[in-house]
Amino acid sequence: MELQYSFPHTVIYSETGIRGRMTLPAVSALFQEAALLQAEVLGFGESYCRDEGRMWVLSRLQTEIDQLPQHRDEIVVQTWPKEPQGPLARRDYRIFDSSGRVVIRATSGWMLLDTETLRPVRPQQVFEKFDFSTSEEAIPGTAGKIPPSGEIGSELEVTAHYSDLDQQGHVNNIRYLRWATDCYTPDEINRVEPSGFSVSYARSAAWNDTVMLKRSDADGSTTVRGTLSDGSESFACIIQLKS
Repeated sequence: MELQYSFPHTVIYSETGIRGRMTLPAVSALFQEAALLQAEVLGFGESYCRDEGRMWVLSRLQTEIDQLPQHRDEIVVQTWPKEPQGPLARRDYRIFDSSGRVVIRATSGWMLLDTETLRPVRPQQVFEKFDFSTSEEAIPGTAGKIPPSGEIGSELEVTAHYSDLDQQGHVNNIRYLRWATDCYTPDEINRVEPSGFSVSYARSAAWNDTVMLKRSDADGSTTVRGTLSDGSESFACIIQLKS
């Protein structure tokens, strides 16, 4: 069974930001769509989840960026599953430019949940028939959790609205990354070039939930953590910067 799945994509205007290059949320959205498309082909996608009363939720994402594509660039998105590790189903990605050069690579960890109890279902049962002996790694290992951050430099409160929600009624994982990048001014974004970003998700927000975004900066990176009104962490995002 072929484990790698690819599709061509033309970068559209709405996927780019003030610098004329793809935004980090747009990159993450392409990864999400690639995962959904291939999961359906391999038999554990939306149809499987609907029949079995289960859902996939993104737990962690780690990305390395050589160069962000520009508006109208012709790129190829590639994805494939890796052998599960504990409760996480792992999946890697690559984005190629028009010359075939890898410009972005990523690895992710997904959890399979029972839709009624929201309890994790071990993903090994889904992948027991897959042969991972020759599987490649875009980034070796498993995407990790975001490490503790330093002193908080600024805060921004956001509220989850209808347009933030996914089909399960929770805030879509792409929205958290949008919220994180909203913590920066256009001038700040113009001055920096990201070399990668990582996101970890702890508790989902729902409609009308408020999330306090707390930003902290360090040499070579900047971190945003989102906290729900009860004080629990919803997500954390770290953006690595080129020197």
